[in-house]
Amino acid sequence: MRRVVITGIGAVSPLGLTAADSFNAFHSGRSGVDTIGAFDASSFPCRIAGSVPAFKTADFVPKSYRKSTKIMARDIELAVVAADNAVRDARLATRGILESGGGKAPADNWYAPDPSRVGCNIGAGLICADLNELTEAMVRAANPDNTLNLARWGKSDNPSESSGMDTLAPLWLLKYLPNMLSCHVSIIHDTRGPSNTITCQQASAGLALSEACRTIQRDQADVALVGGGESLVHPMGLMRWTLLKLLTESGNENPATACRPYDARCSGTVISEGAGVLVIEELEHARRRGADIYAEIKGMASCASALPLGQADPAGEPLAHVCRRALAGAKLRPDDVSALLPPASALPQLDQSDIAGISSVFSSLPPMTTPRGAVGDAGAASQAIDLVMAAQMLKRQILCPTVNCDQPLHDIPVVKSPKTPADLAHVLILARSLAGQHSAIVLSRYQEAH
Repeated sequence: MRRVVITGIGAVSPLGLTAADSFNAFHSGRSGVDTIGAFDASSFPCRIAGSVPAFKTADFVPKSYRKSTKIMARDIELAVVAADNAVRDARLATRGILESGGGKAPADNWYAPDPSRVGCNIGAGLICADLNELTEAMVRAANPDNTLNLARWGKSDNPSESSGMDTLAPLWLLKYLPNMLSCHVSIIHDTRGPSNTITCQQASAGLALSEACRTIQRDQADVALVGGGESLVHPMGLMRWTLLKLLTESGNENPATACRPYDARCSGTVISEGAGVLVIEELEHARRRGADIYAEIKGMASCASALPLGQADPAGEPLAHVCRRALAGAKLRPDDVSALLPPASALPQLDQSDIAGISSVFSSLPPMTTPRGAVGDAGAASQAIDLVMAAQMLKRQILCPTVNCDQPLHDIPVVKSPKTPADLAHVLILARSLAGQHSAIVLSRYQEAH
């Protein structure tokens, strides 16, 4: 079996524009949740979110590709920035890097991979169309009573007037297809190996990582860019989560303490945005080029609960199932796990289910930590950010604290202060989507021998 390791990481999150900045903020216990500034949310019961700091996408793509940023939705932009961060961290001289540097790699120790042996699997969510664009189109296609005239949407009755669709750019739809995250990243970095898009909400990144890892183990690729990205910070995202009654309504005055996963005072989550991308690589390939290795991918598992949206098994059996399968694949026992990053939905019913499922696997729970209280729920980016954080904790041998869990449910061992050195050998990263998909990934401290 070909061993697969992580050789590069990138992230954009409410905590920072790089993996290192996000990790340092996570380690220091800082929150990235604040009052929404991207649009007027004053009429909503929850007016806070985790928003990524300002950036210019053009700064993260080659000059020749800057025109393409005009057809990038926010989700795509986040993934492109995280991928640039990850590729540079892995010292891969891809086409995007070479073109940005005038045809030269930043340094002699950078490696140019064979594009046909580089894959790209990035999880995505439901990309929301820009409401300003759609509103103008809808007005053009409206009947006198403000109902929608589908005929006028496609063709105006008056040849001198434009139809609804005439107001939209010819490539408008390409901004909002979920596969566009991996498409743009693939084009920029010229990855021609196996590629796919996973749309399983909060579990997307782990499922994308599992699929990409299998392609490397089957010798269909040597390197892959994997992860997930999504922005929920827009009016439709806030409305959708409000109608589903998932958001806290008691944190508007103090946003930093609003999201409280596994805390007795938890009253709901907050929406967020971000992206995480990892460079994963076949071990011998990484060794030959002198890559810096963060961690080894030892176990992977997935399942689905088939329960209604937002509901969870009170006994947490689906989560327990993927825990056991991932550990079995890694040839580990539960007491071998040094730390655990749980789903941490910050939704009381789901948090209780998590604890029940995890407790059925572990006779003694390992230390538990999550960045969710600091960043909120970023949909398809959530587990991607968790994976980036876990890789850094293993590399640095640091255990980061969970913010806003002052009264842990059932006295679970939530990490409340940084621990260095942490003596981390194996970290289990779990995710559960609102629709019931589950993912479990075991990352291990890299060692030369098995």
